[in-house]
Amino acid sequence: MHNKFITDLMNLPDLVATDLIQTEEYLVFVADYRKNYVKCPVCGKKVDKVHDRKVQVVQDTPLRDKKVAIRLLKKRYRCSHCGKRAIPKRIESITKYSRKTERFKMNLLKQTDSRDYSRVAKEHGLSYTSIQNSVRSKLDTLIKEAQLATLDEVEAISIDEFAIKKKHKYAVALTDPINNKLIDILTSRKKDDLIKYFNTWPKKLKEQIKYFSMDMWSPYKAVAETVFPNAKIVVDKFHLVTTVNNALDKLRIKEQDKQTAANRKKFYKSRLTLLMAGEDLDDNGHQRLIEIFKLSPALEKAWELKEEFRDLLQIPDVKESIEALNHWYKNVSQAKLNLFYKAKGTLKRWEQHIINYFKTRITNGFAEGLNNKIKLIKRIGYGVPKVENLKRRVFLSLLSI
Repeated sequence: MHNKFITDLMNLPDLVATDLIQTEEYLVFVADYRKNYVKCPVCGKKVDKVHDRKVQVVQDTPLRDKKVAIRLLKKRYRCSHCGKRAIPKRIESITKYSRKTERFKMNLLKQTDSRDYSRVAKEHGLSYTSIQNSVRSKLDTLIKEAQLATLDEVEAISIDEFAIKKKHKYAVALTDPINNKLIDILTSRKKDDLIKYFNTWPKKLKEQIKYFSMDMWSPYKAVAETVFPNAKIVVDKFHLVTTVNNALDKLRIKEQDKQTAANRKKFYKSRLTLLMAGEDLDDNGHQRLIEIFKLSPALEKAWELKEEFRDLLQIPDVKESIEALNHWYKNVSQAKLNLFYKAKGTLKRWEQHIINYFKTRITNGFAEGLNNKIKLIKRIGYGVPKVENLKRRVFLSLLSI
């Protein structure tokens, strides 16, 4: 007979407790199967004849500041109908060959969200490898489930690279910009590698993608056109602003070099102020710009063009947005600033995809926020720069567990 109080305390749905042994360090639940039979995999009949028994000790989540172990009498059965022998009993609480309960693995997983494996291992008297294997097996299952759920409803894809090792190695974050969900993290941003990855997706899934949000990088455009026949390419708003900001900053450097030593210092100190949104400037910021604009009328023209471009991206009406963009082109031509004329040429080449942004308002905003999270995870450590480890850490930070 099992002890109901101890069984309730153990709280594992497919096991019952027959005894509880307490030591200075451990609570040991002596347990048996709640249902002492299996279904024969050969003939399908109910089987309750025991073939052999073996004691298995499984570590469980700590309780009342004590480590917990489940001492399970593991059984295999034999079928008296067809003669099949050594039929194992499968239970949900403990996976095959595991020495930890599933809830203990989940508990370890939660702890490693903010701490390294070594510290968690030391607290539980386990090895680093044991923690790593348990966490990875549990997390990989959760990641796969999350990816399937996301892909089931995805209509738009955002693609954005981030540096694993600056100027040497880049990875790619794939996200759903409409539902703000991570789809995957890939180890390469090369066109052929991305096409190979997307070609593993079912044809139906590729056909359901309506929008492909990206920066102005030709290999991404080639991937979208090759893999997603129904997708409209959308240029990300943040990269449009970056293109114009880069032109402004290069002009600032050019104008700075013409100045005296004292004025060069003023220009340098104003580099971030120039890139700030006009409405966010305080009195000191405005005064700083007034001083350098007196020294460089060209920089004032460039700043005004930057602000005008930012404003046109906020216009909600598609037709008005397009008209404002064309008006900006004219103002760039009239300003006769070579660096802005180059930026205008870049935007002209991507104009149809910019108009797709006006129509959809899809951005890489979630991906940009994700990149900041990735930078934080990399800074803390956590076993990166291995991309697979980084992927696990990023998903862990996003999953609701």
